[in-house]
Amino acid sequence: MKSSQRRKSKSLKKRQPRTKIPTGNKTILKQILRDECLPALGSQSKYYSAETVKTWLNRRKLHCPPMTLNRYFHEFTRTGLVFAAGRGWYSTLATPFTLNREPVAGLVQELKKTFPLLDFSCWSTEQISGAMHHLLSRFVTFVHVETDARESVWQHLRDTGWDAWLNPRGTEATRFAVRERTVVVRSESRKSPSKTPVAPIEKLLVELCFEARDLQIMGLGEFQTMLANLAGTHRIPMAKLLSYAGARKLPLRQLFGESNQLIPPF
Repeated sequence: MKSSQRRKSKSLKKRQPRTKIPTGNKTILKQILRDECLPALGSQSKYYSAETVKTWLNRRKLHCPPMTLNRYFHEFTRTGLVFAAGRGWYSTLATPFTLNREPVAGLVQELKKTFPLLDFSCWSTEQISGAMHHLLSRFVTFVHVETDARESVWQHLRDTGWDAWLNPRGTEATRFAVRERTVVVRSESRKSPSKTPVAPIEKLLVELCFEARDLQIMGLGEFQTMLANLAGTHRIPMAKLLSYAGARKLPLRQLFGESNQLIPPF
């Protein structure tokens, strides 16, 4: 074949349009999604997004209008074929993760009483201890408050018997140790402050990833194993987790690890 003919042949291939399922055959596309696409994506990761589904369809030169795809997924979630994991995200896991609020309930009540006008959020490593392969012998609690209120909260906690640490960084962080009733007071994130006194699971996981590094509460690999165990057995709001990680500029590779099997490759 001459070079001009080869170029023409390649040009024709490039211009081939995606296959658009005729209106009368939309049932075929729905079957492809149900019987091929979703099982394939679900076998690769516990969570996947609508964008991942579109990519899967595009590779097979199939086109599905966004509104139609949304309608199909609404039906798929309603019938229990997949499960919602936040805006545009889905999961194979039926059972949602329920955050244990008990470990921080007493502290939340105490801070509300002492600082009734203060916005804050609390979380504890005890809340995720069930997902750890090696159970922690002691737990540490974190309180996130406005920067101007950090010292007042720290002083109050220290005076009421807590082993309180005021935003330990640098040299002070190297001296950090978990004892009885250990609490760390940090600044609240301005970009994604919590709306409730008990921090949601997405905040807990992202902040713990930072604290595992900064305070050496656990190894990063140990954290990633915990996350895989927790989010791999119970459904978490993946969309919110990714959004919070993005707001805190936490790389997904650091959050999930190289052996990530929770979401499609990043």
